[in-house]
Parts: sequence; C-alpha cells; structure tokens
Amino acid sequence: MGLPELRPIQDCITRWNSTLHMLKRVLDSREAIISTLALLNAPIELLYPHEWDIVKEACTLLEPFEQVTVEISGEQYVTASKMIILCRGLQIATTHHQTSGAISTENITEMVQVLSASMEKRFHRMEFNNVLAEASVLDPRFKKLAFNDSTALDEAVQRLKTAAANCTRNEPSAPPGNQGEAVSLEVEKHTSAVLK
Repeated sequence: MGLPELRPIQDCITRWNSTLHMLKRVLDSREAIISTLALLNAPIELLYPHEWDIVKEACTLLEPFEQVTVEISGEQYVTASKMIILCRGLQIATTHHQTSGAISTENITEMVQVLSASMEKRFHRMEFNNVLAEASVLDPRFKKLAFNDSTALDEAVQRLKTAAANCTRNEPSAPPGNQGEAVSLEVEKHTSAVLK
C-alpha cells in the first residue's frame, strides 16, 4: 500500500504512556489495519468513523502529558525547578482543550474532566512544596515566573535568604563580632539582588 512498515505496539498496564503509543501507532496504521482485517475476513469488529475521531482526540489531549513525562524523567539535567511551571502548563492545556470547543464527544469530555480533577488534586498547593519552590526561584530561567501565588514566592525567597545567612554565620572563618553581622547583611542583599 506504499505505507511505512510499522509494527503494532501493545500497551503495558504499568506504563500509562504505552497506551498513548499504542493508540498513535493504530492511527498511523489505520488504512493498513482496516485493509488487512477486511482481506483476512477476521472476526474483529472495526471501529466506526466517530470512534476513530475519539482515538485521535484522545491522542491530542494526552500528547502534552507525554511531553511533560519525558521532560521530567530526564537524567542528564535538573528537573525539580521545572515541576511547578510544567504542571501548571498541563492544567492550562487541559482547560484550553475543554473551553476551545474542540471536544466533539461525550467520552472526551469525560476524559478531560477526569484529568482536570486529578491534576487539581495532585498539583494543589504545589507552589508551597519547599524543595520545588526553592528550586524554581533559584533557576535563572524561571525565578518568579513559576509562581501564581505571591505568598508561596515570598516564603521561598525568605527561606533562601535565611539559609544563606545561616551558612555565613556558621562558617569557621567568619569575622568575629559586628563584622559577621555585616557579612550576613551583605549576603542577604546579594541574595535579594539575585532573586530580582
């Protein structure tokens, strides 16, 4: 048929994205699958055109989740600082899909609602996670951009300032007396400048 030779992919229950890969491969091989089943007279019920549309919409909806999963699973680069901004991006993409009017079936509407509810439950108050918030503030690409809640940003910045001041106070070579306090104030000013 002049199509690329693509083997079907079987999903695996322990990896959610294997289902996405399976559906995408079925879509890519649609004509070949339909023709083969017809030639073999196989006792398998074919998908109706509206069901193919559901598969296509499901793949479109799940694609950003796959991209974020791959990005966060990287081993050669830091990923903690990206967590807040990527999770918020997923929420925005799902909401956009819901409000754009692109949804044509009840199945996809239900899928979007389940995804939105699950993300709200899992990502609720993620900006207040100390490690993720501090990592985002310290990442020069994001700093304040990762935060929707100014309280979470202020708390993360205050924790970083306190940690930096404590590091200089606890160093054995810190100057005695008022000079140590001057160094702490200098570190706090420098930290504030870096965070702006």
